[in-house]
Amino acid sequence: MEDQRKKAEEDQSKKKTNNPKSYQVRKECIKRKSMELATLCDIKVCTVITGPNGELQTWPDNLDACKEVLDLYSQNLKAEKKHKESSTPVPEPEEEQGEKDLLTLVESKLAAVNRRIRFLENKNVVVADKGKRKRIE
Repeated sequence: MEDQRKKAEEDQSKKKTNNPKSYQVRKECIKRKSMELATLCDIKVCTVITGPNGELQTWPDNLDACKEVLDLYSQNLKAEKKHKESSTPVPEPEEEQGEKDLLTLVESKLAAVNRRIRFLENKNVVVADKGKRKRIE
């Protein structure tokens, strides 16, 4: 019985993630959030989105603007590497060090996302109901 429930949940989850309409909505949301971040924080933002069919889309649509942001990011990584290499007694090859830095960054972001997901899954919402607090789960 437990296995059937888990399988049904997995099937439902796959349907949601493979749904083209769901992808389209999420893609537009990511692009909108990127635009808001760039506008509100006055920073350069580039978003690269890989579709279910493998197609790449970017925000902004202008590829030169994306390349500019990626070049800035690349330059910052190189500056960080030089700083780390100067304090490290045995420097590693530049490519290998960059891969390790990127992997460490991605792992820390993944851990933060997983913590946030667990928090949201366990969150109890408190709503005011006629002057009384009512717990909704």
